[in-house]
Amino acid sequence: MLNKSVSFLISAMCVTNAFASDYVVDATTMNVGSSIGENLVVKEGCLDPSKTTCAEKFKWLTSSSAVKMGNLQILGELKGNFEIIITLDSNDDQKAIKLLTSDNRGISFNLPYGDADWRLIANGFGTGGGNYGRAGWNYGYAFNEVKLVVQQGATESIAQAYINGTPYTSGSGIVKLDREVVFTRVAFEGFTVNDRISDIKIRNISNPTTTACSNGSSTTTTPVSGTTNTGDLPQIASNLDIKIPRGLYSQSGGLFTPAGSIPIWADLKYVPQNGQQLWTLTGAGVLPQ
Repeated sequence: MLNKSVSFLISAMCVTNAFASDYVVDATTMNVGSSIGENLVVKEGCLDPSKTTCAEKFKWLTSSSAVKMGNLQILGELKGNFEIIITLDSNDDQKAIKLLTSDNRGISFNLPYGDADWRLIANGFGTGGGNYGRAGWNYGYAFNEVKLVVQQGATESIAQAYINGTPYTSGSGIVKLDREVVFTRVAFEGFTVNDRISDIKIRNISNPTTTACSNGSSTTTTPVSGTTNTGDLPQIASNLDIKIPRGLYSQSGGLFTPAGSIPIWADLKYVPQNGQQLWTLTGAGVLPQ
């Protein structure tokens, strides 16, 4: 058995490395009942939520109850060119997508008044934005892609809002930013049981420290150091605990005996510390040869 106090650095499915990468939450790949963030849970139903039976059911993230607001925050460095995308069926309650610096200044894409009137706002940082519109919005029981794109120019950066690929034009959908601005947090706030989130994507984010990996993902992880995954894929729970049902440990002496390639299983508990993605080994053993 391995020492249960040993901690391992593992690359989880939503954190690829120290370099900029994509952060993705896809409710369609998650198990019903899985939860992420604050009060967000995966539910399943018909495209028309008033129906209880339908030929095809879908999965989405929504608030866990009628009295709780669903929120998700992702900590990570965003600079240069990047995108923030959420695909959702949104009701008229107030909600916001916020892009914040370390001193809590930034920009937000808000739904302050309902009826799909999304509004891009500069909050103590940047200039422009302020007006609102309904560019390209699909009404009814339909999903829409809400996107915020930041592009770095020669002298300044530009943040522009899009609905289903249609840009907000003129001053209503554009905020001008300092060229070297670095954002450190993305917050999705104010979602209710009447909101349905299909997926969230943050493109070109470095070192995300709040992840939302799920059960049922097909993405692989790096096995325990010294092993090669040769059988079932590692299983990642919604709380980021990891179960490795089978790995091949190759060693010439030390933790396992006899020397050679030995099949093992391992269970690891997610215990992040000081911004690092850490897992503690809670159980391991040798499988029948």
